[in-house]
Amino acid sequence: MVQQSSQDATVLLVDDHLLVRYGMKAMLERLEGFVCVGEAANGREGVDLAIELRPDIIVLDIDLGKGISGFEAAQEIRQTVPFSKILMLTGNPEPQLFQQGIQLGCDAYVLKVDSDTELILALQAVAHGEKYLSKSFTADVFQLLQNGNGEMTVEGPSLTPREKSIAYLVQRGLGDVVIGKELKISPKTVRVHKSNIKRKCGCRTTAELILFLTSSNRLS
Repeated sequence: MVQQSSQDATVLLVDDHLLVRYGMKAMLERLEGFVCVGEAANGREGVDLAIELRPDIIVLDIDLGKGISGFEAAQEIRQTVPFSKILMLTGNPEPQLFQQGIQLGCDAYVLKVDSDTELILALQAVAHGEKYLSKSFTADVFQLLQNGNGEMTVEGPSLTPREKSIAYLVQRGLGDVVIGKELKISPKTVRVHKSNIKRKCGCRTTAELILFLTSSNRLS
């Protein structure tokens, strides 16, 4: 019987490796505010348990062996349990896979080679309604989003390299001060760039901008 409080975020683990699930479950047992309510060894079982258990967070591997992939499972989960947050956990560092995960509406993306601390930060961010991306991806994803002429296209309007960097960090849910420290510019300069980005994307608020950037096919 799983012991939990009404404040605990419920977590479903979907991974075809027993030892990986065992390790994550042991970590969750030591982590305050989270409780593991189920485990699945393949994508189909993961979808079925997600519908049955309706967890707050689903930690989902991409490569699940035989049967449907993690991406296919994520797509079904998004349609059937749209309120569940999806944290993609993968051993594959290819940034193109991250882009596919974002387009499917995943809330976090973490590499299996990352430390436990990184996974904990991702879980905490997702539990608070934020997005999270493994720090291992940052440079590669910036390069992926940048096209041949040094601009990022967002459904018509184009962003400069600086605006592209800020848009990506805004999408991750970071504030002006944190973005400024990350890019070594002042918070005031961040706000000016954000204003230009909103104008180009037709958004009035930061919340609208985040939704715009994270919706399917917004980033190319």
